[in-house]
Amino acid sequence: MKDKMKAVICTKFGPPKVLKLVEIEKPVCNNDEVLIRNYGTSVNTVDTLHRGGKAPKVAFFGVKRVVGFFLRLSFGGLRKPKQKIVGGGFCGKIVAVGKDVTDWNIGDHVYGYSENGGASAEYMAIPAEFLAKKPENLTFTEAAAVPGGSTPALRALKDLVTPKKGDKVLIIGASGGIGTFAVQMAKNVYEAEVTGVCGPSNVDLVRSIGADFVIDYTKEDYTKGDTKYDIILDIVSAQTLSKCKNILTPDGLFFANNPISSPRSIYHVITKNKRFRIGTADESAASMNLICEWIEAGKVKPVIDTVYPLSKAVEAHEHYESGRSKGRVVISIEE
Repeated sequence: MKDKMKAVICTKFGPPKVLKLVEIEKPVCNNDEVLIRNYGTSVNTVDTLHRGGKAPKVAFFGVKRVVGFFLRLSFGGLRKPKQKIVGGGFCGKIVAVGKDVTDWNIGDHVYGYSENGGASAEYMAIPAEFLAKKPENLTFTEAAAVPGGSTPALRALKDLVTPKKGDKVLIIGASGGIGTFAVQMAKNVYEAEVTGVCGPSNVDLVRSIGADFVIDYTKEDYTKGDTKYDIILDIVSAQTLSKCKNILTPDGLFFANNPISSPRSIYHVITKNKRFRIGTADESAASMNLICEWIEAGKVKPVIDTVYPLSKAVEAHEHYESGRSKGRVVISIEE
């Protein structure tokens, strides 16, 4: 087994071009860790914030500098990120096991999410508690599209507001990396009536993954429609509660990605008494194992826009930040 590995590193904050493909020492796992041969990762907003060191575009103007400051601190420093290897979601095969690890074996196929980054590399040393079983009906590349995109949707629909069978659910941003999972979960897991909102080029895609109705926002102002929704999930922070009040049922819920820390936090407002709640996406092994069950049962599947090789990580980040991707942008690290 070679002692070197390829990795994409970020030694300073900036645009995608600051990412560099290098050869570095392969990590060694600690007693409570496993070493995996990583075969893929995906690009998430958190990854671009890690790299860019700036507040997301949707953040309120007056707090952009403050948010950017704390983002840099969270990634290890004001001048450069402490964790040089970007990427949270991983999917691979265990090649070494720490002496204290009892639940996993060499050769097991796993996936999950590392909040400390490190996934844009051929090998990763991961605490065993972060590991989940890879869905058997997905390839490594397909499974790499699941962590980071599925979990915000899971947190919203499982923990913050759980749709009841037959509830009318409106999902704004239904064709994106989170939205494609949210549509499938709402329809196939919770048996809701789902309406997806997207651009004209994505209407067929959103319909193909299970939406009962699809609205092209360039042709129809859905906030002025006659349909009343029990739940409105705004994934892209396109609307506000005040604009959507007229299309909510009396006890309807409006919730959306937090415009400051998107997409790691999700908030929702109960319109009857205007309670405010915040929930952070749960990337735990338990969440990933639940999603694995749904995938293997055929209820959920990742929608992949483009697959880039590790050598094209710059292009992957540029494409993701263009806002034109349908579903997930994946970086393959196959041999």
